[in-house]
Amino acid sequence: MPTYKLTYFDVRGRGEICRLLFAAAGVKFEDIRIEHSKWPELKSTTPFGQMPMLEVDGVKLCQSKAIARYLAGEYGFAGESALDRARADMLVDCGEDVMKPTIAFWFEKDEAKKAELKDKFVKETLPAALQAFEKLLKENKGGDSYFVGNRITWADIAFFDLCSWISSVQVEIPFGDFPKLKALKERVENTPKIAEWIKNRPVTQL
Repeated sequence: MPTYKLTYFDVRGRGEICRLLFAAAGVKFEDIRIEHSKWPELKSTTPFGQMPMLEVDGVKLCQSKAIARYLAGEYGFAGESALDRARADMLVDCGEDVMKPTIAFWFEKDEAKKAELKDKFVKETLPAALQAFEKLLKENKGGDSYFVGNRITWADIAFFDLCSWISSVQVEIPFGDFPKLKALKERVENTPKIAEWIKNRPVTQL
């Protein structure tokens, strides 16, 4: 078994999908959480000056989705067929497109601009994305299982993580309009090893 060290700030943020995959796989890893003040001295030691960073037996990887894709492939969460793997990748990448506008409004300093960006996300971007996600979910066993195949993949875990992020930036997800997605989120959340991680992980705002 490789030795894993995951380095990120003391938030869920972009590091949490990797932590969730470790948890789901039941694989031990060193969860290194650094203060923002320590980042400048650490930055030059990372492959591209960014975190999260995963060290696998000393080999360094960056880019959260690349790390997550690696872990998904190693521990059976990538999808069983080439087509399932491609669809899982697609879903994760589309989730990234949903996340980016939330970062824009969350860190916007101008209050008027912040409100404008958030309003567009809540009224346009999020409902359209959820509609697309639910349609894709229903294409697999009527939406009562997972996004692809017969078991949980990193697409499902990434969707759960996306929902957690959206809630953390103070946006209410209209799950009443998307019952299949709500049930999927709960299935992932209640997966025993993931539920245990959520219960015991450090409490942070984001």
